[in-house]
Amino acid sequence: MRTGELTRLGQLRVIGDALAAQTIAMPRLLRGITAPSSPRFSGTRPAPPDSGLCRDALQEAEETLTPAVLAHSLRCWEFGSALAMVDGRSFDPENLYVAALLHDIRLGAPVDDRIGCFAVLGAEHAREFVTAHGGSAESGHCVYTAIARHMDVKTPLDAGPEAALLHDAAHLDVVGLRAHELDAAFLDDVELRFPRRSFAAEFTTAMRIEAQLRPRSTAAALWKSGMKLAIALNPLDRGTHQ
Repeated sequence: MRTGELTRLGQLRVIGDALAAQTIAMPRLLRGITAPSSPRFSGTRPAPPDSGLCRDALQEAEETLTPAVLAHSLRCWEFGSALAMVDGRSFDPENLYVAALLHDIRLGAPVDDRIGCFAVLGAEHAREFVTAHGGSAESGHCVYTAIARHMDVKTPLDAGPEAALLHDAAHLDVVGLRAHELDAAFLDDVELRFPRRSFAAEFTTAMRIEAQLRPRSTAAALWKSGMKLAIALNPLDRGTHQ
C-alpha cells in the first residue's frame, strides 16, 4: 500500500463514521444557520500574519490554485482563526495560515507511485516549501500534520491545534459544519472578501476525480459516503445564514 491509503476495513470505517456524522448534522444543515442558537463568535476579521514565509505561501497559492480553491483556502484561514476564539484554543498564526493556503495544493494532482492521498501529497509539498522558505523543521512538521489530517472525518484533536482548526475550518467551508457558531455578519464579511461563486461545483468535481485517481484514499471514502449531497446542502451556498 502507498502512504495515505486505507485498507478495505479502514475505508468502511471512514464511510460509516461519515454517514453517522452526516445523520447528526443533517437537521441543522436542512434548517440552515438561522436555527435558534446564539453564535459564539461575532468578532472582527482576524488579520493574517505578515512574515516572509506567509507572503511566499500566498504567492505560491495564487500561482498554483484555481481562483475558487484559492478563495476557499483564504476562507479557511478566516474560519480557523475565528473557531480558535470560539474554542479558546491557542495556535501558531503563521503555521495555520500557511497550512490553510496550501492544504489543497495537490488536489487533482497526477497519480504518485509513493503516496495515495492528495492530502498527504499536499502535506509533503507544504513541508518542503516551509523549510525551503526559511521556516523551521518544527513548523514544517506542524504544517505537514495539519494538511495531512484535514480530510479526517473527526476533528484530529490529537494532532495539535493547527490541525484541529484547519480541519474544522475546511469542513465548515465545504459542508457548513459549525457555521452556526459564527455570526452571520462575520460570514457575510468573509463571503464579500473571498466569494464562494463556483466553489461548490468545482470542489464536487474535484472530489469525484480524486475518488477515481486515488480510490483507497480518505477522500474517495468520503465521496462514497455521500459527500456530493453534503456539499449541496451547505447553508453557506443556499443563502440560509442571513
